[in-house]
Amino acid sequence: MRIAAPGAPVDELAALGPRGRRLAATSAASMFAADVSAPTPVIDPVPVVLDAEDWDTLSAGLIQRVRLLDALYADLYGPRTVLGTDVAPAAELLQDPAYLRSAIGIPSRGATHLFAVTSTVARQADGSWVVLEDSVDVPDGAGFALELRRVLSRCAPSLYRSTELRRLHPFFDTVRTALHRRTRTDGRAGRTVVLTAGDPDDPLRAFDQSWLANLLGSPVVSVGDLQTGSGSLTLRLPGVDSDPGDTVDALVRLLPSAQLDPLDLGPTPYGGVTGLVEAARCGDVEMLNPFGAGLLENPALRAALPDLCRQILHEDLQLRPAARPTGESPGAEPSRWLSSDPAGGDELVERPARLRLLVIASEDGYEVLPGGVAHTDDEAPEALKDIWVTVPESFALPEGAADSGSAPANGAGVDLGVLTAYPAMTRSIGSDLFWFGRYLERVDSTARLLRTVLDTSNDLGSERSASAGTAQAVLLGAVTDVTTTYPGFLDLDAQDPESVRSEISSLLTDSGRPGSLAQSYASLAHTTRTLRDLISDDVWPVIARMRGSFHLLAGSENRPLEQGLTDIVDGCLTLSGAVADSMPRNLGWDLTEVGRKLERTMGLLSLLRATLGHRRTRAAEARIAGAVALITESGASYRRTFHAAVQPELLLELLLHDTTLPRSIAFQLDRLNSTLDRLPEVTPSPELRAPLTALRSRIGSWQPQELLRPASTPGTVSDSPSGSPSGSVPGPPSAPTPTPAPPSAPTPAARGGAPTSMLEEADAAIGSLRELATALENRFFRPSESTSRWGIDDV
Repeated sequence: MRIAAPGAPVDELAALGPRGRRLAATSAASMFAADVSAPTPVIDPVPVVLDAEDWDTLSAGLIQRVRLLDALYADLYGPRTVLGTDVAPAAELLQDPAYLRSAIGIPSRGATHLFAVTSTVARQADGSWVVLEDSVDVPDGAGFALELRRVLSRCAPSLYRSTELRRLHPFFDTVRTALHRRTRTDGRAGRTVVLTAGDPDDPLRAFDQSWLANLLGSPVVSVGDLQTGSGSLTLRLPGVDSDPGDTVDALVRLLPSAQLDPLDLGPTPYGGVTGLVEAARCGDVEMLNPFGAGLLENPALRAALPDLCRQILHEDLQLRPAARPTGESPGAEPSRWLSSDPAGGDELVERPARLRLLVIASEDGYEVLPGGVAHTDDEAPEALKDIWVTVPESFALPEGAADSGSAPANGAGVDLGVLTAYPAMTRSIGSDLFWFGRYLERVDSTARLLRTVLDTSNDLGSERSASAGTAQAVLLGAVTDVTTTYPGFLDLDAQDPESVRSEISSLLTDSGRPGSLAQSYASLAHTTRTLRDLISDDVWPVIARMRGSFHLLAGSENRPLEQGLTDIVDGCLTLSGAVADSMPRNLGWDLTEVGRKLERTMGLLSLLRATLGHRRTRAAEARIAGAVALITESGASYRRTFHAAVQPELLLELLLHDTTLPRSIAFQLDRLNSTLDRLPEVTPSPELRAPLTALRSRIGSWQPQELLRPASTPGTVSDSPSGSPSGSVPGPPSAPTPTPAPPSAPTPAARGGAPTSMLEEADAAIGSLRELATALENRFFRPSESTSRWGIDDV
């Protein structure tokens, strides 16, 4: 049976033509992959179109099916009367490991037990619908449906304007309101959180789950963010040991039931939340979906649903299970939907497809999301298709309904019974925001450093003077010192262009090398994905373009490295602007700013130490100082302030003490101090204040002339900090120690010049910053012996 699309979409598809359809498919796939941070899928811009009559039949059958599953759950985890009948497959159910005996008797706060179910359906040639499978334990599909609709509507806007469709967002507005009313207790708004695994190996699922949390207006949490006690479930808040407002009333779990509580359900790969089953049994927290819902996916139970429906609901089951997983049985051919030719032909073809649809609990029972994702189901490569539900031509709003949400003419407010809930900030979210700020700054500063060193090396490479050779060696050595990618340039001949570009290429493309630009970007992209529900959608195209720049650098020998680095710097600027314009000025913003200011201060101190920590000839120092001014974007301020050629002492004065220069150390410390004042503290924390106070006092007393004066006695200052390299990226005690420079490698002193007190003073300042970073981690996120899960932990 061929399913014909309505006339308007068909006409518009013809107007697009083969080239337009292919362009829309390619653009949508690229945009989808960029947003999801996953491999590029095959997307078919030709939708699966369901008219109002078809949709009413299908949605009614899905709602009946979920009502049946909900009734079965209530019985199987309650009186269990169904097991005593001849209809239910009692043996198969009792042997199913998904039947969690610990969950028997847990109460439900609402009228229903099941919160969401995802069903996969297919249409047969006779027009009937069959169900291929149900995802009850961990439903999905909300994020995919919205993202696919979004990218296709942007890549083929005329196609979406041609037909009036049922929109997706109003559905979630209704669900969110119902969830709000279900969880409110004692006159206050209930706290709902979404528990996910945050699995980096499955970006598609992580994206879908984050989108669902965003649509529900609930924060994403991990098992480490939750704790139980006295029968209640609470959030672990940053810097707050106890708070009466952190109680969780409902937990939308997107982890399998058996992986949630190691006490009652056994050890789990995610650790679980000890005592979670008992908290649910006490009734203070509701599980959505409830524990053990995976039992309803039992194949034997699915086959018995028609008989169970007559016994429990006293109705005939409208959507019968498919005879085979593919939906194909003798005499029942699947329907075919209008599609693009998978072989690349110009004509539209017909392909079978299975539709994934989401059913969610509402105030009045259950509702079906009027759309979803269809997957082609034949031997050709699978393609994703949007599902359209059309609005009938005779459809009209009841009189006055269009204005039902507006305020009365007299200006009086309408009491919608909505209570305000304070925004949640868990320890893992706070930690991710902190590291997001650090990695963003690290990528930006490293890209600027590499770009300037490349430009300067190109200028100095053709010169034969001693000052040019010294300056080039110092700047290349600074790259290794700042990034701690030892031995790096310290073990290379700075006059060998091939060796220099090979090392820089490694820093740009080797994501497995700690401290490299590629590794820092991978960590930035990773932390960004974990914060998907907190960060603007405008961020993802920026991340995708930056990723494309790294791929081009790795895959093209003809692409200038300088151009790729400029693209990365531009991406960091755009990303910073997008975050600054969209992120609320709350605790999350403060933690991001603390991370950025700490990273920028440590990076700048490491840069000054590596480049100005030794005195050299005036000609070499002028070249080195000029490069530092470019890296720190202080050249224009220097010229307006001093009206002189760049000199190390004057440049250092500017970078140390100018509180108006956004990249100066004084500016960072002022912002860091004001941000720390806003962080939540139950009691004063000297471990946070002492390092910053000592640092500001030390740096405030620095005088450039004294800092750059050669040490009077050789050996009074060290060439590297005790115990760790001088850069901003040392490894934690549990991490592999960066490879030190071999004895034959040129030390800073060997590159020309006498050591100054700048070395010792910078080491002490960096030590204070590390102490402050450690105190922040201990106070707000996790114990000090833990390391960042995203990459190198600076503390």
